Amino acid sequence: MNTEHNKLSTMRIFSILMSLLFIGSAGQISAQSSAVHDSAHISIKSDRMPYVSHFNTWDVAAHLGVSYPNTDIAASTLTSDKLQTHLMYGIDLTKFLSHSFAFQGRFLTGKMSGTDNNKPYHFETDVKYDLSINALFQFGNIAFLKRTPNLAIYASIGVGVIRYVPHVYYNYPASTHVLNGVYIQGYDVPVDSSKDYGKTSELIIPFNLGIKYRISKHFSLNAEYSLRTMNSDKLDGWYRLLSEDDDYSYGSIGLTYHIGSRDKMAEWVNPLQSVYADLYDMKDKVDQLGTDTDKDGVADLFDKEPDTPEGTKVYGDGTSVDSDGDGVPDFKDVEPFSAKLAKVDAAGKEIDTDGDGIPDVRDMEPATSKGSLVNNQGITIQTAQTEAEKQKSGSSSIMASSGYLPSIFFDLNSDLIATKYDETLASIALVMMKNPDLKFMISGNCDARASSDYNAKLGKRRAEAVKRHLVKRYKIDPSRLSTESLGKAQPITGAHPMNRRVDFSVVE
Repeated sequence: MNTEHNKLSTMRIFSILMSLLFIGSAGQISAQSSAVHDSAHISIKSDRMPYVSHFNTWDVAAHLGVSYPNTDIAASTLTSDKLQTHLMYGIDLTKFLSHSFAFQGRFLTGKMSGTDNNKPYHFETDVKYDLSINALFQFGNIAFLKRTPNLAIYASIGVGVIRYVPHVYYNYPASTHVLNGVYIQGYDVPVDSSKDYGKTSELIIPFNLGIKYRISKHFSLNAEYSLRTMNSDKLDGWYRLLSEDDDYSYGSIGLTYHIGSRDKMAEWVNPLQSVYADLYDMKDKVDQLGTDTDKDGVADLFDKEPDTPEGTKVYGDGTSVDSDGDGVPDFKDVEPFSAKLAKVDAAGKEIDTDGDGIPDVRDMEPATSKGSLVNNQGITIQTAQTEAEKQKSGSSSIMASSGYLPSIFFDLNSDLIATKYDETLASIALVMMKNPDLKFMISGNCDARASSDYNAKLGKRRAEAVKRHLVKRYKIDPSRLSTESLGKAQPITGAHPMNRRVDFSVVE
């Protein structure tokens, strides 16, 4: 056996395994830290609990592979034309104590053989059993790139016992020869040795390195290399002075079954997933800080109404402005400045129980007869129209069947009529058409935040804008419409938006 080669190979593999085991231990500490961290979140997100007791922890595996002996009577390199391999097989039973640490019991059996490179000997050894207990570290599931890994690397080291029966033979050519005066046909001639190695049991130290891939909930495929060292020179049945202790390699592929009825296996749960969850939550929040889906000026993270129409005025929390507090946001409210505590319908219009055009909250005659003409306080106005004319026209009051004379509101420093008042102005025009004998005063009002002269002009522009609208669109006789500006002289409340308005009154 090439002693120098064997020594280097063994030391190299040992160094690699020790490095991997160190990394695995570090991963185990990290997993424990994550478990402590997650304990604070048990009541919040149950899927972030990394405790092993919540998962399946038992595995059983079957594997099949080849043996390669590293002994006195054996080829010393994997490329040698005299290399001999034989089938071995076995089963494992594994118990995970954490997401990355487990104890594993392994049973192996099979055969191995080898031929001396320089002398006419070869050996065959029957491995009755190779039993070992291993400490296994899996650290592929502690991944920083995947929350639910399917690929894992593992390493293990252990101790066990191997029981085997070796046989050593001369390599004679396939012809008749004389040995001790006896003619022998063939080349497998047992060597007469003074040492009896039959049915030998020895201590064995296995080093294992493998990789496995999850193919379904309960099954994984694995490939593994195992170096199994002995404190003995008997594995090939041959003792050579000053030679190294024997060992052998076992390369295998296998199928693992994960035992249990729970949804997840401990070895396939990343103990850092709680950290991932926090990071993803943080990322989502950061993304939301920079995202304003409805373009209302409030980031999605703080927006309680993330789907308000573009251009809608909102409060700091993203909810639509409701100036009059009636529960209907301004962009839907046809009367965005209803009186405080007034009852309104779904469109934001103040409820008018008696149908006289004056909302209940301001109606001084809450039970006005249907068809009566009323002023802006709901008080009946007497007209010259006879009862017969009323019956003929059906309804001649300012509360004709189609509507009433509500106020029109304006934005700050503006005389533009918002399109949401189109329906309101249509109702006003219809009332005017059904009461051709009535004349109306259109009064423009402003809030208090400008000079009296400026507000007087602004109020006049607002009144004229409403008059033009009624004349141009509905052909109301302009002689029936008078305009005036009250400026800021008649505020109805301390809230500025409700004072920016145009009112209608009947000219008696």
